[in-house]
Amino acid sequence: MHRRAVILGVIASSYAAVSRADSWFLITEDEFQRERLAPPTQSAPPSATRTLAPSPTITVEQPDTTKPIKSPVTIRASFHPHGGATIVLTSFKVTYGSLGIDITSRIVTHAKLNESGISAENAQLPSGHHKIAVQIADDKGRVGIESFEFTVV
Repeated sequence: MHRRAVILGVIASSYAAVSRADSWFLITEDEFQRERLAPPTQSAPPSATRTLAPSPTITVEQPDTTKPIKSPVTIRASFHPHGGATIVLTSFKVTYGSLGIDITSRIVTHAKLNESGISAENAQLPSGHHKIAVQIADDKGRVGIESFEFTVV
């Protein structure tokens, strides 16, 4: 019986090690603290522009921004071009917080990105409030931006 418990323990710990190895840091503790201590900024009012068709729409599907969540986090968003346009993947950009820390390369390294959206799993974030902005453009030069905020407990 003792041997069986040891074997089950080894198997369980190997699964835990695999799940930790699959996770990655979207935001480091240092970046989180810099953002938290940064003086508040006021956003500039949007500039008035007239377009015949709207810019791409970004729909954040995960995380659920209506309630606190636990890390690691899954980030999933879909892209919706308009007016016969197509999404330009090279325009994809993700920034963190009011300091605008560019985290695009981190998320792309660990994500599935295509013209219909992005999915990134197992992103580690420190406990606290987070704000992320996702940006994508279409082949007509129109840029869609969606910001979302959530709390990690």
